[in-house]
Amino acid sequence: MRDSQTHSPSAEASDRGGAKYFHGREKILSNFKDVLWLSEHKKAGATFLIQGAPGAGKTALLSKCEELTQDRKWATAKIDSAALWDPNELLQALKSGRTLDVGGGAARVGVSGFLEAEIKAERFPQTVKNLLRGGVDPLLLILDEAQVLGVKDEFPAGQSHTVRSVLKAIHNGDLDRPVILLAAGVGTTADAFGKLEISRFARDCFVELGALGKDAERAVLYDWLKKDGDAQGDLTAWIDPIVRETHGWPQHILTYVAPALNQLYVDKGVMTAEGLNAVLEAGRMGRVTYYKQRAEKFSTQQRRSFAKLFANIPLGGSLEEEDIMMSLTQDHGAEKAPKIFHRAQHKGILHRHDGEYAIPIPSMHDWLVSNYAQERISFPHKTPPVSA
Repeated sequence: MRDSQTHSPSAEASDRGGAKYFHGREKILSNFKDVLWLSEHKKAGATFLIQGAPGAGKTALLSKCEELTQDRKWATAKIDSAALWDPNELLQALKSGRTLDVGGGAARVGVSGFLEAEIKAERFPQTVKNLLRGGVDPLLLILDEAQVLGVKDEFPAGQSHTVRSVLKAIHNGDLDRPVILLAAGVGTTADAFGKLEISRFARDCFVELGALGKDAERAVLYDWLKKDGDAQGDLTAWIDPIVRETHGWPQHILTYVAPALNQLYVDKGVMTAEGLNAVLEAGRMGRVTYYKQRAEKFSTQQRRSFAKLFANIPLGGSLEEEDIMMSLTQDHGAEKAPKIFHRAQHKGILHRHDGEYAIPIPSMHDWLVSNYAQERISFPHKTPPVSA
C-alpha cells in the first residue's frame, strides 16, 4: 500500500548534489580507485580533475568518488578556493563533520581516529601546506566549481603564489602523505589549472564528462520510476519515450523524473498514455527553462550569433575556436568577442571536446537554432559530429 505523503513525491529528484540512483561512469570510478591505491602505496598525491558542461553530473560523480574513500580510512574535506591559501579556511573545511579542538597554541584535527594532525604555532607557522603536512592518514580534498581558479582577482593580492605552491605540493606528492585534490568544473577548468602551472595530468586523472551511456540512463530512470514512483507494469512504455528526449543528460533525466513521479502518485502507479503525455510536456517545458537559464546573460543578438554559427552543424557537431571567434568578432567587435566566448563556456552554451567546441546537449542545440537562427554560415571545411 502506498504511504500517504504530505510533500511532493518528486522532492528528492534534485539536480544538485549526490545522485539518489547512480549508474554508469564505471571506468571513471575504476580509474579513481586506482589513483587512491597508488597514492596509498607511494604515500604520494595527485590532482583528479573532472571537467564537463553544466548538468553533466559532475557533483554527483564527486559524491560517488567520496564514497569510495569511506572504507579506505581516508579523511575527506569539501573546500572552496580560499582554503588553498587561507589556513583558517582549510581548518574550517577539515572541521566540517569532524572533531576539531583548538587550544594551547595547537590545533588538533580528529576524524574518527583516521586523521590526527597537530600544528604547534611556536614550532611550525600555521600555513596551508603545514596543515596538510601535519596529518598522517590519507586526505581527500574536494573542490567543486573549480573553474573559479581561473577568475581574475579570485585570490587576494600576493596569494596567487601561495595557491600555485599548494597545488604543486599536492599534485607532485610533496606533503609526506597521500593527499588528493578531487576537482570538478566546467570546460574552462583545465585552463584555470594551467594558469596556475598545473598543466599535465596523468591520463587517468583527467575526465571529460559527457552524457550517460544508454544502459546507465535507462537504469537510472527505472530506479526512479519503480522505487520512488511505484510504477506498475512494463516500465519501457515510459522509459523509451523519455530517453528519446533526455539524450543521456543527467540534468534532463531529473527534469522528466520530477513530473513522472508526481503523475505516478496521482495515478497510483498506473502508467497511462495520458499521464505519459503530461510528463513529456512538463519535461520539455523544464528543458526550455533550463536553456533560458543558461542563456540568461546573453543578449538576443549574442544568442543569434551562436545560432547562426551552429545552424548548419549537425546535432552534436563541433566547430574550431578560430571559426567561432571570427564570427563573434564580425558580429560584436574584437573587444567583446573573447568575453562572449568565455562566458559561453562558463554557462555551458559551448563545451570543448577534443580541441573543438560544441553545444553539449543536442536538444539545446536544436532550441537555440530553432529560436534564434535568422541566417546561416557555410564553413569551407566539414566538421564531423562528436559525441556528447
